[in-house]
Amino acid sequence: MSILTRDNNGNATNIFTAGPAQVFTVTNSSVASNAFGVNTTHVLVTCSLGHGHIAFGTAPTASITTSTMISNNQGLYVPVKPGDKIAVIK
Repeated sequence: MSILTRDNNGNATNIFTAGPAQVFTVTNSSVASNAFGVNTTHVLVTCSLGHGHIAFGTAPTASITTSTMISNNQGLYVPVKPGDKIAVIK
């Protein structure tokens, strides 16, 4: 969930609150998460032990040729819709 607030200069900014984590054992096959909760507006995606490819949607399938790649030890904040899922492949 995010909360819109103002920084010291009066500019609008988001403050994200931490929610539950989903940890995957990623293989050479696409693996999908559980659906995001009704208050989930953003997710932080990170990879360890190598890179991965990610896709989002109601029934996503990640592909090593067409899906967004996330590098090893990189973090990426992604806006999402409640009820959607993330799929990951190695």
